Amino acid sequence: MTIKHLFFSILLLFAANLPNSFVQDNTKVGLPEGAIARLGKGGINLMRFSPDGARLAVGTDVGVWLYDVPDGKETALFTEHTGQVNALAFSTDGKILASGGSANPVIQLWDLDTDSKLITLKLAERHYSITALAFSEDNTILISLDTFGDIIYWDVSTGSKLLDPRNVSTYEVATLSQDGSIAAIGDKNGTQIHLWDTTTGRRLMTLNGHASFLEEDPDGTDLEIRMLAFTPDQSMLASTSEDKTVMLWNTQNGAKRATLKGHQSWVTAVAFSSDGEIVASGDGNKIIKVWDVEAGRERATLRGHKNTINALTFAPEGTPLYSKCLASGSADGTIRFWNPDTGHELATFTAGHTEWVKAIAFAENDATLASAAFNGTVEVWNPETAQKLTTFTEGLNDWTDAVAFSPDSAYFISRGGGGTVAFNAYGWGRSGGPHQGSKPQLWKLSTGEELPGPWQDGKDSRDPFVFSPDGKVLATRGPRDVRAWDLNTGVQIFWFNTIIAFPKRLMFSPNGTLLAVYGIHGTLQVWDVKAKREFPTLTTERAWSLAFSTDDTSLALGHKNSITLWDVTTTGIQKRSVIPDNQRGFSDILTFSPDGKTLLGSKWVGRYRIQLWDVNTGRSLGTLFGHTEPIGTLVFSHDGKILASGSEDGTVLLWDWDKIITKQTPNNKGK
Repeated sequence: MTIKHLFFSILLLFAANLPNSFVQDNTKVGLPEGAIARLGKGGINLMRFSPDGARLAVGTDVGVWLYDVPDGKETALFTEHTGQVNALAFSTDGKILASGGSANPVIQLWDLDTDSKLITLKLAERHYSITALAFSEDNTILISLDTFGDIIYWDVSTGSKLLDPRNVSTYEVATLSQDGSIAAIGDKNGTQIHLWDTTTGRRLMTLNGHASFLEEDPDGTDLEIRMLAFTPDQSMLASTSEDKTVMLWNTQNGAKRATLKGHQSWVTAVAFSSDGEIVASGDGNKIIKVWDVEAGRERATLRGHKNTINALTFAPEGTPLYSKCLASGSADGTIRFWNPDTGHELATFTAGHTEWVKAIAFAENDATLASAAFNGTVEVWNPETAQKLTTFTEGLNDWTDAVAFSPDSAYFISRGGGGTVAFNAYGWGRSGGPHQGSKPQLWKLSTGEELPGPWQDGKDSRDPFVFSPDGKVLATRGPRDVRAWDLNTGVQIFWFNTIIAFPKRLMFSPNGTLLAVYGIHGTLQVWDVKAKREFPTLTTERAWSLAFSTDDTSLALGHKNSITLWDVTTTGIQKRSVIPDNQRGFSDILTFSPDGKTLLGSKWVGRYRIQLWDVNTGRSLGTLFGHTEPIGTLVFSHDGKILASGSEDGTVLLWDWDKIITKQTPNNKGK
């Protein structure tokens, strides 16, 4: 057996050449009602240096994180409306920071002298998602661009609108010039880029985009424009694309100045230096390239990140400690500083901005909690202090298709591979090219021991895994079967045929006697794994989620517009009741509370929420807000006191379950 040793270490926030710094506890800032801590900072969407370079603002999937560059001090800036931050702008004097984003009902102006809210600009429903912000040169006006193509001029002192919205067009990607006078918009098929005058709403010119240069990609594939950026003087525009190139455009006459080639993957980030002489580009293959604008040639290739480059920004000249450096933010959760002339990495400035939580598990004594990210990284937390204890990266991949913990977090299994991954900077979700899959890898986390076995023989990289409640059995489903093995011996315990082609999910009941599998075509199969017999197959409405009650006597199936409750007995499964839910959508998460009295599920109604229902009456018990992207996992601590929710926004929220459920009195249930 091959043994890999696990070396856990406390994650250092700053490299050795950074000054000594102190870390503020921002895990409780901006928490929604009922939550007691936030683990993680959310995936990075964009970054901006202040005009003097002394501060770095990072817009993530859950808020704004502001860093003092000289000492690394970290401040979390959250509004009363937790939301993605996809747009940032500093005033020219560096005294105000503006932030806005996707499905975020406000634009917030922050006073940087006090790190407090200065004024809140409330958005109409149509303008609910902001993708770009800019201050006028005199700082009296803030210009915003939303996803519908509406441009609004705001009075900074009063928060009032100065002009009626100017509509340009819908788009896939967009940016504003530094003073907000020009908007650049890439259309949805990548064929054109349009420049607009934001004051008049007049189209200035159209640039023939990446997809029009068919000689550079004869197949006409992978041509979507990913990112746009102006030089500070707005004389030049850079565009990046899935065709793996960066194009430089003259914004005065629309001429293409250069096509920069060298990336081997989608180009996902781009930024100009403050003097416009250098442009940096990052890709989905972890590589950053620095280019000389005048010569149109590569100056340096920067390597060090472990996943997709999400954002780039240059520090202005005169920045304390890191003048004219390049800062890069990655889906691997780190922000790094580089010397763009030499390609030398100056520091790993901070970490904790990892994307997409895919699995959560508490240790048996609830003293620790483990969370697994999209790339197979496992982070171990102290749920009482909300501090990260260790990071496990043996399972690191570009993307993991299958991830699972044993219920006590003693074992972790993942299957992933390498390839292009690109995250949506204006919302949620990811895209990417095909990747090479790998065999499943199973670890005993306490020792770092890798456990090879027959579970590595599966050929379909999409097969999910599930552990039995006692952590002794590992099961997986194939295209037409379900198999399970004893973890200690590797002996196959059972094998069942399924009538469901590629069933959606596999689940053990809490006492481990039952195993259920279901598909979106409306078929449910349940087996008694000890007796090795199947219950009569049920045909139901198309199901998206499944949950067993803690005593194994009830089963819940989530459908598009309802939830069906079933009684589970020794003789079979009978339908009991239906909870109507016209706005449930396609959520694949359902779970029962430890006492079996409450059913929890995730849903989307304008924003993502956790919905609670009374199992006996079917009435709503309210909702929990706090995540900004789909919620992928809901897990209770073993003592039933903490509910942990993990989301594609890259965070885990810890909720005080006793306080939440106690608040639902008979008088307010169902409201």
